[in-house]
Amino acid sequence: MAGSTIMSVVVEEMLHLALACNMLYALGEDPQLYLHSPSPFPTPLAYHNPKGPPGPDGDDKVLIPLAKLSYEQLWHFLQIEYPASENAPPEDRDWDTIGQFYSYIRCLIKSPQITDSDFQVRGPDAREFQIQPYNYSPNSIDTAYPKSAFDPWGLPTDTPAKTKQDHGGPIPASKAAVFSNAPDGHQESMPLLTVGSRLEALQAIDTICDQGEGFAHERFDDDSEAEESHYYKFLTLQAQLEEYSHHTEHLPRLPEPPDQITPAITERDLGEIVANFPDNPTAIEYLSTYEDDPGGRVNYRPLADFCSGVYQYMLILTESIFKVRNTGADAASGQKLFFNRAMHRTMLWVLDGLATTMRGYELGDGHVLAPTFENIDLGPRSDAYANLMALAGALEEQPYADNIRYYVDLLKDVPDVSDLWGGGEAEVAPVEMGEEPTDGASTDEPRTGEPTPQPYPYGNVPRWPAEIGTQPPGHPLHSCLGLNSCKGADRYGLEGHEDPHRPGEFTINDCAGQGYCSTTSDHNCHVLNDCRNQGGCGLYGTGDEMNAPARNECRGMGSCATPINAERFSTNGPNQGKSVWVRARQVFEEAWPETWQSVEGAPEHLGPAPAPFTDTGPPYLWISDGNQARDNMVACGSSGLSGAGGCS
Repeated sequence: MAGSTIMSVVVEEMLHLALACNMLYALGEDPQLYLHSPSPFPTPLAYHNPKGPPGPDGDDKVLIPLAKLSYEQLWHFLQIEYPASENAPPEDRDWDTIGQFYSYIRCLIKSPQITDSDFQVRGPDAREFQIQPYNYSPNSIDTAYPKSAFDPWGLPTDTPAKTKQDHGGPIPASKAAVFSNAPDGHQESMPLLTVGSRLEALQAIDTICDQGEGFAHERFDDDSEAEESHYYKFLTLQAQLEEYSHHTEHLPRLPEPPDQITPAITERDLGEIVANFPDNPTAIEYLSTYEDDPGGRVNYRPLADFCSGVYQYMLILTESIFKVRNTGADAASGQKLFFNRAMHRTMLWVLDGLATTMRGYELGDGHVLAPTFENIDLGPRSDAYANLMALAGALEEQPYADNIRYYVDLLKDVPDVSDLWGGGEAEVAPVEMGEEPTDGASTDEPRTGEPTPQPYPYGNVPRWPAEIGTQPPGHPLHSCLGLNSCKGADRYGLEGHEDPHRPGEFTINDCAGQGYCSTTSDHNCHVLNDCRNQGGCGLYGTGDEMNAPARNECRGMGSCATPINAERFSTNGPNQGKSVWVRARQVFEEAWPETWQSVEGAPEHLGPAPAPFTDTGPPYLWISDGNQARDNMVACGSSGLSGAGGCS
């Protein structure tokens, strides 16, 4: 719950950054993020009153540390989101709450001196270079948590097949999932607005303020009471910790603080699930720790520098998006493609993966390695990518190089934005990408889940084929079982599958719609697809993407992992909580009257998906070959919600 709650705030804070940048861009100014991160930690909040309400230790300084999750760190989160009092005046500096600062901006926008024309100084095409609404989604599998125990092998409740729940057993993950963000927790019709008028700027500010400190001094972020504000989310987490029962810090009268939630989590309990990061780490301190005992310790400064370099390059990518024109949510070029290949890939896969790997390294002083998020200088933006790859090259001399190489290889597929910063505002054509790197997280040892159903229930089904067989020429690839468009097109291909009861006898699937599983190459997750129309969706992505599984126009535009395991459910849009495979089959059937006429030799009527998966799609247990081969979906969400305990 803590992880998904904090992630839900992170997602909306990225929305707030996008809204603020869109407003700034509309006013004729370019966002400046590179080399402007808070530094050093603990850091004051810019223009904030340096003193605030006393915290748990009685200190009234407003200094935000870079530290692990704890009761005190949650207090610092509360300092950032602290709600304004009912009659707090607008302030442009020395403000006590960020709401006062935004109120000051509201006053400026509403003044006679500011008109709509001030938000239109870049001309009629300016909106097309702002961050577009289709780039935002409020939820993912990482913003969901289970409200109770659940069956990790259970199928979504909208599948026709019987589940353990039907017989009084535990509920499936789709039924247990609680999503921390509400789809309507924002102002007006969409959360991410492009800005071209006073009204739109005010709407953007309302979304930022209401999501952060709350709506009308209530615990919720809007009048529908569908989602708690950031302030109240953090306060609810704090109320679950033992220290809350005797807290001394000053909390505002409104919204009314919650009571202690029991059973309370002790500091020792928390220590068992939270990595022991050092407070306010720096790369130079990592070097000093190594130099204290060079014979017995490892020099982690190069890794910390590289991680900070990735972070700074991600800030450059954020600035660069304002140089890439909107060409539509489904286009194989332009902003959507750039956003997926640059932002999603860097944050979800490179930076997140590096941080996860780093916490596995002991520093030798009782702490584990943590990112430092420093303002490491990559030189001019036009040289930043080359300098970042030079930092990556320095890792080759270190003993941990093999564990980091996967993320370095992923970074090679992130766009080099040198040209954008060397010659004005140009459109970005599709970036030529190399071969998708292999998953560096896989190991020689199987990573089995708990519990694994016994006995293995699919002995009468052909074994899952690790390799894709020869496909009929000229026919489209597909992302999962029952979605093939012609005879012989399935995972086994023209070689067919071996009969489990008659060794040596092979059968080729005989009809469109009844083939076994994907013919596209497997991929782990969102934006890692390596061909057009590949993408299973459900875990990450927008509601539109999840409503149209596998619809994408280019490599890097596809949503989540293929093949689509039967346990997977959508996390956004009209199908939230419902089976991804059932939706994929529905879309396939709806499109078939048009498809069969364009596919040579295709039948007019589809066959059923193969038994016993006809109504559900392929379960994770079968895809993973008895829960042994776990390398095809190793990074698919928190709490095991996305299928069969197969997630990390």
